[in-house]
Amino acid sequence: AALSQPYYCRHDYAHLQRGEVSAFLKTYYHQLTALQDRETHTFWEHYWHASQHKTHEEAWFLMQTRWMLWREDGNTLHLLSAIPRQWLANGQEIRLVGVKSYFGPLSLHVRSDLRRGRIVAELELPDDSRPEKVLLRLPAPDGRHATTCQGGEYDPARETVAVRPDQGHILIKLCF
Repeated sequence: AALSQPYYCRHDYAHLQRGEVSAFLKTYYHQLTALQDRETHTFWEHYWHASQHKTHEEAWFLMQTRWMLWREDGNTLHLLSAIPRQWLANGQEIRLVGVKSYFGPLSLHVRSDLRRGRIVAELELPDDSRPEKVLLRLPAPDGRHATTCQGGEYDPARETVAVRPDQGHILIKLCF
């Protein structure tokens, strides 16, 4: 990711903006595994383990994790835009409860029931300050694309459902 101090190198965000999920995840996990101290689970500042317990690096790791789950871009809210595919393997759930966004607190609950051929997501947005558009990425672990979508417009190339948040509670269902 960088010769030293990789969290100063912001190409991770460029990967997110371009929809390059694999490149983002490669950066995310390589930085995490190379910088984390195996005894204290805090972060080193450099790959050669100089300057331990660096809150700056820990904060950037947390920010990358936030971007993976939710991030704002102007009036658009991106949800799960960089999660690994296996996070939605059959029986898995992702739950965000009252997380803070630029639009106010939001909640998201995604359930993968691929044995029955579906992924269901429920989204709660604030009443007073909603984004103009919500993009929710729901990648199937095996790379399949949904055959039907309820609750939004599905883009198979990006594995994303575009939602116009006219109401606070939104239900999205992908069928495979």
